[in-house]
Order: sequence, then structure tokens, then C-alpha cells
Amino acid sequence: MAGLLNLIPRYLPRFGMAPEWARASRPLVLVFMAVAFIVTIAFSADVDAQGGAYATGVLVLITSASVAVTISVWNQALRWPFLAIALVFAYTTAMNVFERPEGIRISSFFIAAMIGTSLLSRALRSTELRITEVVLDPSAVALIEEDEDQIIRLIARRPRRETAADLDRADAEVRAFHGLSPEERVYFFEVERGDVSDFEHTLHVAGKRVGRHAVFCAISPVTANALAAMLIHLERMTGQVPHAYFSWTEGNPIGNLLKFLIFGGGDVAPIVREVLRRAIPDPAHRPIVHVS
Repeated sequence: MAGLLNLIPRYLPRFGMAPEWARASRPLVLVFMAVAFIVTIAFSADVDAQGGAYATGVLVLITSASVAVTISVWNQALRWPFLAIALVFAYTTAMNVFERPEGIRISSFFIAAMIGTSLLSRALRSTELRITEVVLDPSAVALIEEDEDQIIRLIARRPRRETAADLDRADAEVRAFHGLSPEERVYFFEVERGDVSDFEHTLHVAGKRVGRHAVFCAISPVTANALAAMLIHLERMTGQVPHAYFSWTEGNPIGNLLKFLIFGGGDVAPIVREVLRRAIPDPAHRPIVHVS
């Protein structure tokens, strides 16, 4: 078994898969094997029984595809032939489930096992840094160089269309809440959420000016991890510990946690703090998070 798992990183790159993905596939192989053993033992699933599960899965896939095509051509004359085909597949699927119920039971168990494993994996890896590299464009670098003491202070802000007056109000609120003097330079950092399935990637940060304010913009699958990666990069770039300023997220904390696990949003501040704690063991070099 160990020898088989060790072959995964060696041979999968030949099919265009990165070594990192190949190494990550080891636990996935174990999960599939465990599910296969459980299905075989718990359901007494011989070849015929597993064939029923396969037939159920294929029929459900074809039925859903035929329904999707029917919906897409509903405003055309072809909707009636496609509707008839979809009804035939729906009837066939229902009869297959009725005559071979072990197929739907095995399929349901497999789906539940995959969803449960995915949620557990995402929860366990949610506080990993995830971002392998931060790249600042020339405008962003120029804005950072304007800070004389090089102690960078980032204000986390949701991406939106806003005017200089909007940022003036946000700037005044942050300075009042955190006791920052009017002379202290601050930067706004806006992260737009991208594809949440992209677990590791390079964070590209662009800089711009809105009125008298400096704004950094980036796209990332997870907001909290992008903020943490940016703070770590700034500490290495300037040699000074940066600061980040957040406001508490309204709503139920459990709901915010679920939003983070599923959509990458939710209550960002504590997640940023935890990602930084795991990524930077030395508190002396760990960016500081302020919440009000």
C-alpha cells in the first residue's frame, strides 16, 4: 500500500498534473479506498449491486443533462422533442431506482461521504496561508515607498464603487476608532473574491489613488488569506511590522463561520489573525490586527 501511494507523485505529473497536486492526492486515494471497502462490507455490494449504483449514477447524469437542454431550448420549436426525451430518461431513472434500490442507497452513501470529507478537509485547511506568492505592480510599490517610516497600516474594505468623499468618511472613522493621528499614512486594501476552488495561487496587487487616498486592489478565492499574505509580504518588504484595521462583522458568529467555510467570506478579522498565527510563529515579526 505504501509503495502504491508513493508512486502517485511520480507518475501523475506525466499526465500534466503538478507535483503539489500529486502529493495532495494521497489522502484522496485513501478516502476512495475506505469508501469502497465500507460500501462492499456494509451493503454486501457484489458486482451486481455496484453495477446498480453505476447505472443509477449514469441515468441521473443523463436525465439532468436532458432537462438542462430542454430548459435551454424552451423558447424554440425543438422543446417538444427534447421534453419527450427528458421524460423518457426520467421514467427510466425512476424505474431503475424502484427495481434496484440498492443502487440509490450506495450512490447516496458515496455522495454523503464525499461531501462530508470535503467539508472536513476545507475546515481543517481553512486557516492555511494558501497564497504562495504576492506580486505588487509598480503603482503599488510606489505608494508603499511614499510612507516615510515604512510602518504600513492597511484598512480592510469591501470592494465597491466609491468616491473620494466615501474614503474620506471611512478614513475619519478608522482614525477615530483606533486613535490614529491625521499625519499617519494609511492604505485601503480591497479584495474581490475569485474562484473559491483555487486553493493555492499568486496574489496580484494593484495600486491606485482615489482622491488623496491610496488603495490596493486584489482578487483572491479567500479574503482573509489574501489580507494575511499581503501583511506578511509587507513585513518582509519593509522590515517593519505592518498593522491591519477591521470592523466587526454583523450577524451570528456561527453563520459567519459557515459563510467563510463555504464562500470564503464571513467574519474576516479573527480568521486573518489565526492565519497569521499559524504562518508566523515569532510574535515579534507577526503583523498586528486591530478590530473595532
